[in-house]
Order: sequence, then structure tokens, then C-alpha cells
Amino acid sequence: MKVLITGSTGFVGSHLSDLLSEAGHQVYSLARNPNKFSAFNVQGTMIKGDLPSQGDIGWIDELPSDLDAVVHTAGVVHSFNEDLFTNVNALATKNLIENLRSKYSNLKFILVSSLAAVGPSSKGKLHTEECSTHAISRYGKSKLKAEKYLEDLAPKEWSTSIIRPPMVIGPRDTGVLDVFKMVNSRFVLFAGLNAKAKEYSFICVYDLIQVIKKAVETQEKMHNESFFASHPQVITMELLIDMIKSTMNKSTLNLVVPFSFVKVLAHTIDTARKVIPIEFRLTPDKLYELEPDSWTCSGQKSVELLNMNYEWDLYKTIKVTYEDYKERGWL
Repeated sequence: MKVLITGSTGFVGSHLSDLLSEAGHQVYSLARNPNKFSAFNVQGTMIKGDLPSQGDIGWIDELPSDLDAVVHTAGVVHSFNEDLFTNVNALATKNLIENLRSKYSNLKFILVSSLAAVGPSSKGKLHTEECSTHAISRYGKSKLKAEKYLEDLAPKEWSTSIIRPPMVIGPRDTGVLDVFKMVNSRFVLFAGLNAKAKEYSFICVYDLIQVIKKAVETQEKMHNESFFASHPQVITMELLIDMIKSTMNKSTLNLVVPFSFVKVLAHTIDTARKVIPIEFRLTPDKLYELEPDSWTCSGQKSVELLNMNYEWDLYKTIKVTYEDYKERGWL
């Protein structure tokens, strides 16, 4: 198959480009930065370009006329500029669909969304695809809006599906890297008095790209079919920290602080960065995702309809991630 992957130098996109290329597919990897493309040794034919929120997209002319599928992984996960979520995650998706549909009457379009588009779950109860959506962060709302654009704008002849992963962990990830860095410093901050017991679903990036690959390769035509991509193991924040500590052979000093303190810290950082250019993942928008007690979902539908087998448990995932971080000199 001939497949376009957006966000090919990102965490998920780079791994997916590797997997689909190794599987024999002809991959076209969209990237803005050729240096990053080379650094990650991304497989596939590089298509240099970006995803504007409106207007013509010239690089589409470089794609073959018989393109089979598009996997849209590009997006912004965290930002102090909250308008960026709407522009990059939602409006750029809308514009991409509008430009593609003028060239391709038949196409398989797979949108990699997020559990954040659905919202937090009740503790002890996993979200399923039948649950109503109640996104609470700007990030989640922008992902939900992207899903809506796909539903409204994709031609009926297209096959469309949405994949919603929860917390994604694995090599090359810069998000969970912050947690490893906390453990490495031997000082761990738990955000909220009940932070240790908060429940999370997770997926190893290697399992996630297998779900996407199965969605690309399935012969069944889908119309806005959605899947949670999630390992069946539900973890707590305490278990995640303990597993990282064990893997790194580190002991830590743990500090549990009220969530009110975390809110003040996030807004202080937001104010400070307007004077001092700093990068930090604790943004005001992330507070909406840090506060709930549970972010869990069931991947059972992907098991039944896509024949997915989740192989990467937390232990294996943390181990391979730590080895990658060490090799890259990130810790």
C-alpha cells in the first residue's frame, strides 16, 4: 500500500514510518525538519512540508495519484499558547481533509486522536467507544474537534477511523521522560494528596503502532469507526513511579503536595515564561488533565475487530524506554 504519514518525526509517527516500511508498504513521511528526519533515521520517502490551518497545501502534489491511505499523527500535545491546540490539532486537520478530498475520491484516513478527546473516566470504570465525550482540556477539545471535522468533511467513499490512545510510553518519548528525570534526580513530586492512587490506562508505542498498522491493512471499510488503543493493565501513578525506580535502581524522596500548590506553580511558570524563554510541560491546560482521579479505557474493541494482541506490559515498556533514554544520553 502507498501510505502518507503526517508527523513522521514525532514520537508515534517516527515509529510508525519504521514499522510500515519494514512491512513492505510504500511510505511517504511528511516532515518539516530534514535534520530531525535524519537524526531519527525515519524510514520512507520524505515529503518536506507543514500543515497550515488554512489554504492550499502544495506538497500534496508530490504524492502519488493512487495513494491508498493517510495516517494523521501530527499534532501539539502541550503548549502555553492554548490557541495553538485549535490551529494545529483541529483546523490543520480540517484543512488537510479539504485538500486531500479534492485529489482523492477514495482514501483510507486514520486519525490518531487521544483519550483526552473523550475525557476522564469514573474510578474503577473503563471508558468504551460507546461512552459520551466530555473533553475537559483545550488539548482534548481540539482533538475532539478534529474528530468532528473528519466525520463532517470526509467523503462517504472514504474509509475513516479514529484511534484514541491513553498515556503512550516508549523509546523517543519526551513526555514520560520528565517522570524518569524526576526519579533520576531522586526527588519525586506527587501532584495532589490522592495522586499516588490515581488510575491510568497506558499503551507502549510498539503496541500502538501495531493497532494503527492493523487499521491501515484491514480490508473492512470503516465509517468513523473509533478504537481505544490500550493495554488491559490499569496502573496507578505510584505503580508507574515504583516501576521506573526499580528499573533504574534508584531510591527517591517522595513529596505529596496539595493540588492547589500545583496550580499556583503552573500559573507562575506561565507568567515567568513571558519574560524568560523557558520550556516546561506543566502548563495551565495540563492542570485539567492532572486533577481527575482516573483516565482509563478499554481496548477490547480493537482486540475483537482488529485482532489486536497487546504484548507490551508496563515492565517491558519501562525497561525498553529506559534503555533508549540511556543510549540517547537523555538521562
